[in-house]
Amino acid sequence: MTLWIVEHAPGARGCPRVLKGVLNRPWAWAVHDPEPPSATPPGDYVLTTRHRALDVDHWGVNWLASEHFVGICREFGLRVTPVPVRVLLSGGVPTAKRYFYLLWSEWASVIDREASAYTADTDLVTGEPLHHRHFPSVPVLLSVDTFVVDAARVPRAAAFRCPDLDHALVCGDAFRRACEEAGLLGLGFREITGYTKAGFWG
Repeated sequence: MTLWIVEHAPGARGCPRVLKGVLNRPWAWAVHDPEPPSATPPGDYVLTTRHRALDVDHWGVNWLASEHFVGICREFGLRVTPVPVRVLLSGGVPTAKRYFYLLWSEWASVIDREASAYTADTDLVTGEPLHHRHFPSVPVLLSVDTFVVDAARVPRAAAFRCPDLDHALVCGDAFRRACEEAGLLGLGFREITGYTKAGFWG
């Protein structure tokens, strides 16, 4: 079983390195909360960008995805709540693709803590290990030298958010193939076992 980190892959037209823009209102949800919102999120979000073209299908850092990416999530039965956002280009023209912010309810910590080489972050005052707010049993990793997957902790979901990887999106082979066969833009895939993270002073 191979797991892949879904990364932003800039370079193609409409896939800039950095997404520059201003959102008309703050998000009405806690982005790392795995529970879906109790009330329907507002659907009047407008993202005014400084780009003349935007054609990307998934932007993990901004939790933004196109309707094509959402469709693949639906095909795999993923628990994802899409919140519509109207994306405008620099001239005020709407993008050709429809976009959504994605609220993920598929989360899993998959690191093998005994086999991996990492340093957990600690509270500067108490010296106690820090844990993720919404995942109290999962330590915050300050640095990672070797990442080993615990197969027993891998969920059945075809894609999920992983707190071990700074909340990155992780997927299996089938989800990766579906994205590639659909020709989605702006996605790259890196094998999870190659993941490393430098410490604060690294």
